[in-house]
Amino acid sequence: MKQRNLFFYILIFAMMFLFGCTSKEYKSNMESGIEALKKEQYSDAILFFNKALHEKNTEEAQLALDLSKQIKDSVAALEKGEFETAISLAEKIKNSNETSKVLDILKPKAEKIIEEAEKTSTALKEMESELESGKALLEENKFDEAFAIFKKIAETTSNNEKIVSATKNAEQFMNQAAAAKNQYLQEQEKKLQEERQKAEEAKKRKEEQKKAEESKKSRPISHTEAEQLVREYLKIENTSNVYVEYDHDNEKGEYIIHVYEIVISDPETKEGHTSTWGWYAVDPVKKVVRDAFE
Repeated sequence: MKQRNLFFYILIFAMMFLFGCTSKEYKSNMESGIEALKKEQYSDAILFFNKALHEKNTEEAQLALDLSKQIKDSVAALEKGEFETAISLAEKIKNSNETSKVLDILKPKAEKIIEEAEKTSTALKEMESELESGKALLEENKFDEAFAIFKKIAETTSNNEKIVSATKNAEQFMNQAAAAKNQYLQEQEKKLQEERQKAEEAKKRKEEQKKAEESKKSRPISHTEAEQLVREYLKIENTSNVYVEYDHDNEKGEYIIHVYEIVISDPETKEGHTSTWGWYAVDPVKKVVRDAFE
């Protein structure tokens, strides 16, 4: 009987010892988890609350674990640019009616996440809008204005994945704007050179045409051309019975043109005589017609 009682006492003592050790480990892990939350070391907090829950399955430990996972997921969503998810998870913490040390720590952090998510979301929308404006300016060949917008976006500093992605995108467009400007200037210079060349060629053709005209003016006309000048001078049609013929050169080098018509005196025999209209002198260089006897 005494031996049985002794065994019972030993068992009770062992259980009390183990329970005491378990309570001590539980408390230590819970405290470590809370300290990790304060430092925003959420992965460590989850590890400590898991250990505490393993030591002692309590609502306190389970709530701490769940809240730690929520805040960690909210932060991860914020960093990825999943703003609605980040806000939704943070609002669950902010609006929780539970009472615990963990909530006292996490509620201000949740509010901060909501504020940061809303702020970053607005900033991202503005960046995307400015990026589209820059693209439109680039299409209009307003390279400097587009470059300035892309540069402003590219210089934005943030750890948010979507903001970082937007800045990298802006950097690419910034380089594209610089390259497009360089290409445009080269094309404009080439076009300007082509226009200059065309202008020079046109000027050259004009000068050659002018020289040809001057050469033509200074070249003595032929006897036939002199005859035509006289016809035009006297307004004689080519179909007329009036004859205009070169006769000789005078001492001044002028062409003497005889203008006459044949008068038929006998229609049967068609005999007739010459009736002179006049004699005209034509300057072969100046192409001037005058009466040869004036």
